[in-house]
Amino acid sequence: MASFLRSLEDLYKSGLLKELEQDLDCFIRTHLNDLRRAIREGSHGGQQVARRRHLRGEISNREFTDFCVRSVLRRKGSCNPGRDIEEQRREIEKEVWYEGERARRPLPAERREDIARKWALHHASNWREWRLFQMLFIWDKKADHYLRLISEEQ
Repeated sequence: MASFLRSLEDLYKSGLLKELEQDLDCFIRTHLNDLRRAIREGSHGGQQVARRRHLRGEISNREFTDFCVRSVLRRKGSCNPGRDIEEQRREIEKEVWYEGERARRPLPAERREDIARKWALHHASNWREWRLFQMLFIWDKKADHYLRLISEEQ
């Protein structure tokens, strides 16, 4: 787990998560009302259990809000689906390029499609899971800022 977090920290420090950070910022600002509604009345992803714990004083306002926002982010799975699709397409194109280099010739269209299907089958779910981890890592880094924004005018 330490190497996992170290990888995320390295990506963050090197600026490779900057676009995702901007996407998350835009997502939160665009969906403020939805996030606030999830905090007020949400019933997805364990929010009811978290609400009961909050009402009993077992978790703080901040912890409850953090839990609800993370729940919404996990449920949505992306803060910019268009960019995610484009980045997955680029990953597939890399695989096609690698295969073409190994074959030392351009690949026919049916082979390219086969590579895309195999990539989707073997890598797409892991790619999306890693992206979600990146998004939640950025949320964690900027949670204080976002929690203030979400709490304003509630």
